[in-house]
Amino acid sequence: MAEGKEITSPPLKPIVDLYSQQREIIPKEILEKDQDARNELRSLEYKIFKEKNPSSLSKIINFGASTVGRVIKFKVNPDEEKKANTLLYLLGYDFSVKELYGFGIFALLLGIIIGISIIIIGQPLIGIILIFLGIGAFVEIRQFPKQQMNARLSKTSGDLVTFVLYLVIFMRQSPNLEQAVQFASDNLNSYMALDLKKLVWDTAARKYTNIKEALDEYSMRWAKSSPAFTDAIFLIESSTTQESEETRQALLDEASQRILSGTFESMTVYASSLKEPLNTVYMLGMVLPVLGLVLAPMLMAFVAVPDFGILLALMYDIALPLMIYFLIRNKLTTRPAGFAAPDLSGIPNLPKVGSFFLKIGKKKIAMNALIPAAAVFILLLIPVVYLSPFLGVFGPDQIYVSLFVTASIGLSIYVYSKLSVIQLKDTQEELMSAEDSFGAALFQMGSFLSQGYPPEAAIIKVSDNMKKTPIADFFNVTVNNMRKLGMSLKEAFFDKLTGSTRFFPSPMIIASTKVFIESARKSVENSASATLYVSKHLANLKRIEEEVRSLLEEVTSGMRVEVGLLSPVMAGIVVGLTTLIGTVLRSLSGSISAIQSGINSGTSASGGVSSVLPFAFSLFNLSGGEIPLYDFQVIIGIYLITLSVIIGYAISGISRPGDKVLLRENIASTLLISIVLYILVAVIVTLVFSSVGGLVLSATHII
Repeated sequence: MAEGKEITSPPLKPIVDLYSQQREIIPKEILEKDQDARNELRSLEYKIFKEKNPSSLSKIINFGASTVGRVIKFKVNPDEEKKANTLLYLLGYDFSVKELYGFGIFALLLGIIIGISIIIIGQPLIGIILIFLGIGAFVEIRQFPKQQMNARLSKTSGDLVTFVLYLVIFMRQSPNLEQAVQFASDNLNSYMALDLKKLVWDTAARKYTNIKEALDEYSMRWAKSSPAFTDAIFLIESSTTQESEETRQALLDEASQRILSGTFESMTVYASSLKEPLNTVYMLGMVLPVLGLVLAPMLMAFVAVPDFGILLALMYDIALPLMIYFLIRNKLTTRPAGFAAPDLSGIPNLPKVGSFFLKIGKKKIAMNALIPAAAVFILLLIPVVYLSPFLGVFGPDQIYVSLFVTASIGLSIYVYSKLSVIQLKDTQEELMSAEDSFGAALFQMGSFLSQGYPPEAAIIKVSDNMKKTPIADFFNVTVNNMRKLGMSLKEAFFDKLTGSTRFFPSPMIIASTKVFIESARKSVENSASATLYVSKHLANLKRIEEEVRSLLEEVTSGMRVEVGLLSPVMAGIVVGLTTLIGTVLRSLSGSISAIQSGINSGTSASGGVSSVLPFAFSLFNLSGGEIPLYDFQVIIGIYLITLSVIIGYAISGISRPGDKVLLRENIASTLLISIVLYILVAVIVTLVFSSVGGLVLSATHII
């Protein structure tokens, strides 16, 4: 078994070694043999799949490399060109690395030229930022093939367990490896399905001698990131050469167990590897920046920094959040995956993510969650308009009024995130409960099948026995489809309009149901054996997921405490402390100005002193605050809001990647706690510090 650090590293070298053995970027014979396969994969179904899934970044880079990149020529190191072109080929892009890098050079030059132009017209800060953005764009474009492959492997890894399960179930009934791979490719609905279809096609096109050779090559791609998958494929292939039926079945069982235990091991390693990077992110992106804000009022009071407010906003509201986001995103791409999150978009009578149903009488009207969010934003800004005169007077009133701005931004995002999934959360929880009880239902079904019941009768028996359980409705819908609508077994489950899987779109339930239907086509005995095996497999998978969930909970709970409690408290204290420091420095500045005036108008006997003190005072710019307190508070508030959104994204990505409902729910809960706590602490600390500061200044006769 590979070491932990090898499990999380992307398996790039095996891919490159396989496809780059000759001096050509990709060997010509492979390109020629793959041409038909590539045309096959670009069927209408595949095009629809690609159009639904590419990210915005992929679209931009694909457009830029296909247009600008073909005009600008960029020389690439031959070895680097081989590797990058291999990755682009495997990812299905139609541009070369030279065209990709040409687009990167264009972005770099564009940022530099515009940045220098803006510096010349008198905006050096913005110009420098644009230059750095150009450099960052070039680096991001250069890393695009590697990052896309990591993301692709991470998404595909979620189907490894399902793929092995399909192979094992099929091979237990019929030891035909090629038909087993074909069965898996027909029933998977992901990147891996496309990979498997290509393997089957390439075998038929004589690129490979047989399907075993194709599977060997494919499994080598996972040798580092998922060695358990490679081992499972080897065991499955070995079962085809066994003479003893008992030995063959034992190898298949071991393959299933190997992929499950490997998944648990990789998740354990991943959970332990998260702690140190997340602690680093927390210190560099949260603790130190918040503590650094304590120095900001001192710096802006003693040193004349031009555009200090803009610089602070760019650093805290743009640069730091981007740094934290990219650090967390890179770590999330290495997460091993289990079953994918359910897609609730196809369930009837449910709103889409981002909207909710508003009931008026007996009618339901779909409303975009942006509308109430915008209303909250406007309502919380109204007090700012009426209280705007207080913003002109330096002091705690500037903090109190500006907190409405922070509240309007944070709470409007909270309202949008909450309302966009509020009517989906209960459905998802019911679906997860149904998944938990589905294994027990399958075990009962397998028992009835082994007693000689036909599949339809077994489903009816299970429906009667599983009443008042979360999975009961799934079987009730199936039975009603067969009895009242006269549907076949497959139609009862998978009919596009009334099939039970449409109302229960769980990848785990769908995969298990497909196995049941395929085995039922052969015989009742095969169906009984396959169903019992799947129920055992799901029980093991559930146990592993519970153990993994407890491991990940240690990481996510720490993030919730740090961002939900510590960061808002620290930020609120900084706001109050800044008010105190600003008030003291402004009062001190006035007193020093009076002293300077007295010295300048003094007698000649004090000439020595008058020549020294003005020089000493001139070392400092005691302006009492180059940034108004309301600007300072809003900058901190926006920083805390973006931080809460990013951490909500991180928690959902660690717990259950790809789950849009969980993502928005986590963002809403994290943001609400952070904003409310921050506002309360900021008000209390500002009130206390301003009162104490006023008493101290009065006692010392500075004011």
